[in-house]
Amino acid sequence: MKHSLLIAAILMVCTPSARSQDATAPAYTNIAFTNKLYLDIYIPEEFAITKGGRGNEKTPYPAIIAISNNGTKESSGINQMLQALPYGYAVVAIEYRDSLPQSAADIISAIKWIKTSGHNYKLDPHKIILWGNSNGGYLAALAACAGTYLQGFNTEMEFYTSDQMAQAQSTEQQLQKIATEIGADNTNNSTKVEAVVDLYGFFLPPGEKSQFKDLNPSQFITPQAPPFFMMYGKEDKLIPYTQANEFASELKTAIGSSLVEYIMLPTEGHGGELFDSPQFSRQIFVFLYKVLFN
Repeated sequence: MKHSLLIAAILMVCTPSARSQDATAPAYTNIAFTNKLYLDIYIPEEFAITKGGRGNEKTPYPAIIAISNNGTKESSGINQMLQALPYGYAVVAIEYRDSLPQSAADIISAIKWIKTSGHNYKLDPHKIILWGNSNGGYLAALAACAGTYLQGFNTEMEFYTSDQMAQAQSTEQQLQKIATEIGADNTNNSTKVEAVVDLYGFFLPPGEKSQFKDLNPSQFITPQAPPFFMMYGKEDKLIPYTQANEFASELKTAIGSSLVEYIMLPTEGHGGELFDSPQFSRQIFVFLYKVLFN
């Protein structure tokens, strides 16, 4: 009974206003967050979401970094993420380069930019969410887990043989190097985000290499990884959901099952109407409210 009342209360807080939102006009456009990359900031008409409901004119907005599947900030996938506006979240649509590890470095640069400069645009540097679709979902997972890797890796693991120990140390050194190269040092929580929304993101099957140079987000999972909301289509022909199963399982083991929402939809397409429907998008904001404000 208490659980039902809690969900009902969250839904009341998360229910968007009936007022319309012009999703085609960002409040701030083409702001440089690196020397060559730009972002757009969409600000809601209503006040920011808070633990008790809505804030006031001085309350900063939780910031969703919108990561498209193709590196642009005007793609159709960004429009889906703009559904966060009436719920009281600002949306920061970013550009990123199209090759790894540069694309992950660009996302981490955007996180750092909000941490240091977001207050100038009424963004809350302590409530940053990464939201990516498809390839953007994979990059969101990679940047989020790498962003806390150096902070959370446990070097006291026990191995049965010296060869296994040497291999583990070599792997750790390699991952530490990658995390450092992409700027994921997490000094003073500079690369930490509060949550990730991954919709049908790409994941490598265990042990498989690809054009992504074997950079699998699961390699960077630690107990400091942020909460994840993951949604996949059961019959998605482009990204089989089984690719995400192991990642979700490892993530639950590391941070706890209550911090990982893994939803399977009965859909054949890669994204599409089911993902865009209010019935399922509302679950995203119920999850975000719980992890941000409870």
